[in-house]
Amino acid sequence: MVLTQIMTWLLIIFGWLIVNHQNNIREKRKEIRGTLDKMQLFLDEIETQAIQYHTNQATNELAFQLKRNLNKKLRDKLDILKIRSLDVKTSYSLLFKFRQAVTLKNFDTSKYEVQTINDDLIKNILLTKDNLSQEFEKSFAKRYP
Repeated sequence: MVLTQIMTWLLIIFGWLIVNHQNNIREKRKEIRGTLDKMQLFLDEIETQAIQYHTNQATNELAFQLKRNLNKKLRDKLDILKIRSLDVKTSYSLLFKFRQAVTLKNFDTSKYEVQTINDDLIKNILLTKDNLSQEFEKSFAKRYP
């Protein structure tokens, strides 16, 4: 009788530990997914700003906002994903390419020219942003298959 009660309690405790551990993993996955979704929305926002900057008359305010988003804010968000145990090592080089696509050409106001949506500059911004987004998704899929 006593052995049965001990076994019952051990089974209950062991079962609770397993369920608790699985819940913690699921919650962490949800948090990382939420952070990643916010990152994707932020990348979309930068992409929109970059296209607006290059296809309309450039403004100093938009240039400042783009530089700020591409440097500090985007890097901070990437560091948060890294802290949350997402492997983002390869994303740093893609982030650099995305930053170059937005600011390397046509960003100097003395040589600025309004671009059309079909210009290579705009296509490169779209492509590098999509590559960066896809790399984040790959990192998430590797971590949580």
